[in-house]
Amino acid sequence: MAFTARPAPEPPTVAERFPSELWDHVVAQLPADEVQHTSLALSRALPRTAHVSNALFWRHIRVNREGQAWQIIQKLRQEDGAAEDDPQLLVNLLLALPSLRAISLTVGPLAAPEQLEELLDPAGIKRTGRWKQLEQLAFRFNPYCAERSYYTFLKGAYFDTAPLSLSRLSRSDLPSLRRLSFIQDLPPTHGATKKETPAFGLHELEAELDQLRLEEIKASVPVSGKYGRKAAQGKMEFAQPIVFFQLSCLTRLATSSIGAQLTHLTFRLPRRNLLPSLTDFAPSLPLSPSFPSLKHLDLSTTHVLDDARLPLLLKLHPTLEMLVLDRCSGLISKEAVEEPTAFATLRWLGKCCAGVGLARADDIVRAWRRISKERPADAPNIPASAAVAPSGATNDEKLVPPVRDILVLPPPSRLRSLGLGLHDSLAPHLVKGWTNSFSEGYEDMLGKTVDRAEDVKDRWERWARTNGRLEEGTRRVGIFREAVSEDWIKQYFPQLFDEDGVEKHATHGGTDDLALSLDPDPLFSRFCYTRRLLPLPYFYSPSASTPLVASLALNLISNVEAHAADFAFCPVPDCSNAPGVPHLTLSQVGKEDIEERRKREKEVWEKEKREEWGPGGWRKDESEHRGKCAHLEGHRTWGVERS
Repeated sequence: MAFTARPAPEPPTVAERFPSELWDHVVAQLPADEVQHTSLALSRALPRTAHVSNALFWRHIRVNREGQAWQIIQKLRQEDGAAEDDPQLLVNLLLALPSLRAISLTVGPLAAPEQLEELLDPAGIKRTGRWKQLEQLAFRFNPYCAERSYYTFLKGAYFDTAPLSLSRLSRSDLPSLRRLSFIQDLPPTHGATKKETPAFGLHELEAELDQLRLEEIKASVPVSGKYGRKAAQGKMEFAQPIVFFQLSCLTRLATSSIGAQLTHLTFRLPRRNLLPSLTDFAPSLPLSPSFPSLKHLDLSTTHVLDDARLPLLLKLHPTLEMLVLDRCSGLISKEAVEEPTAFATLRWLGKCCAGVGLARADDIVRAWRRISKERPADAPNIPASAAVAPSGATNDEKLVPPVRDILVLPPPSRLRSLGLGLHDSLAPHLVKGWTNSFSEGYEDMLGKTVDRAEDVKDRWERWARTNGRLEEGTRRVGIFREAVSEDWIKQYFPQLFDEDGVEKHATHGGTDDLALSLDPDPLFSRFCYTRRLLPLPYFYSPSASTPLVASLALNLISNVEAHAADFAFCPVPDCSNAPGVPHLTLSQVGKEDIEERRKREKEVWEKEKREEWGPGGWRKDESEHRGKCAHLEGHRTWGVERS
């Protein structure tokens, strides 16, 4: 029998005897961009035992070769629950992937605000220059838990830092970003009703009263409807977490450089009143500082009241073309869909949508009247603006009379559609009644807008026929810049463009020159410039200005009527009414097995997809919507497709 001598195993080196916790601590001291490479090198240098934990490989991911991103995704899928249990892995992957055009991220109860803050860190975005091509950024929040937990409240774990981080970025950091979305799932108790328990000793009395058949007591005044009936709302077993603690973070975003370039916004925060945060601004800010390029706004599931906030929102966003108010509380409750208050609310909404231009014109007239009253009635002529004063004129010729009266032509409203899917499955007669009520209010305000344009034309003609009225030089007609073509502006206001026909933009040193170039009255010129108002060219004689005013008024009337013919009112909802799903238990007691949880999560997502796209789902076919409504426009813009 032969014996083969085997060499004795080499004793472990000092490095191999180190506990894994020590290696984790040592590697954690390295710069972030060296952690991944060092962890891999240590795992190869110490092959006999696993001294480096897998968490180090995912702490900072660098994707620097072709195919590596796909390998990372495959590795994540192979890890037991790694991707599900550690949102930081996904954040690291997003930070490493270049040339992203769209990001859609679901934020669950395990995600921390610090992770989103790291993802949107202004310093990191400026330093790395990532996301130059990012066009769309969407967050969906489901922070709900299956058991009572006040961890987020005690820690102050809210996601206000997400919009605040975006507000600190400049246009050059995210030059392509145009679409932004913050959506919070409806709370788990949404739509649930709970019978109130009577006080101790009264439950027996309640049971006896339930057995009695009493005649219905008729009140002397109506108690039903929007203002009389108490809403049936289920009480929550415990308070679920919220996404934003203070909505002022949205105000910061609205007035930021990034906010100025956004064209599509979605803010779905259930039962939160967002209108104050989108309409209350500091007096030092410009008159229309909020999202000046906004075209599509979705405030579904929020709380909207029929007060002055909604008309103010529309006035502050004159570029808005689409507005979605699906499943908003505060307008028409489910119990009041057939009551007079519902139809009155719809008429009011129609007036709000059609009266944006008229309201803006009225604001201009009122503001100038207040300024004009502060000028003495016998005020002498004032020095003309240097930018428009004739060259070589004497001192007396440079004096101009102060502007006293102003007429403003109301611009056509750019709003082309209102999505108002408040409730599911409205009866056909209700859909017709709602549409007729909305159209009634819309046409009423449309007629007032047309009457105002005709009144401006008639009053100017009367002033022209009255000797000396227009020769005094104290009256003007104003028109909003967006109501006329660029060629018209170049013809009558060439001072606003450079030699190449490109519009000049105010700089820190040249603001006064542009602001004083619209009218000889310097105060009135600044007034018009800050409100994007163009006064009728002052050098026109009364005989020449009259046909100009008439042509502008007639063009505006035709544009207003054309916009009205294309307006789409859609009462079909385009967002889910299903309550949110509490996805997990945070405590160790009763914690699910990872396989059970994975199976349950898959069932939840599949059910959600069926409820959206399946037969009878809430995502309706295009044929069920009304014309080119705001819902369908949102589908095309956000890339919503049947999956």
